[in-house]
Amino acid sequence: MKKKQLWLFVFILLVILVGVFYYMQYASNAKKEEIVRTGMPIGKEYIKKYYRADFIFKSYDYIGSYVNNTVHLIGYIKGHEDQSISIAYDFGKKEVLDVLGPDWFIDSRNPKKN
Repeated sequence: MKKKQLWLFVFILLVILVGVFYYMQYASNAKKEEIVRTGMPIGKEYIKKYYRADFIFKSYDYIGSYVNNTVHLIGYIKGHEDQSISIAYDFGKKEVLDVLGPDWFIDSRNPKKN
């Protein structure tokens, strides 16, 4: 009888641990999506202001606060779908850190970076 109770306890504990893991995973994904939703308009406005172009968002690469507070917003410039642009967005400071892409695009920045 004690063996049955032990197995029942182990099973219930396992179910609880799996549930906690999935909840934490869901909460983490929701936080990432909120950060991206907050950063997209800031990144798009930065591209429009300094590069006079329209940024089309496709995906993101979340670095996370365990390294630094950066998410890379990945997309392309309208009319140049075959060339990828990445906006490094600091979600702690809510500002664009850098823009990566083809040389022709980076060189079109106005005003030029010092």
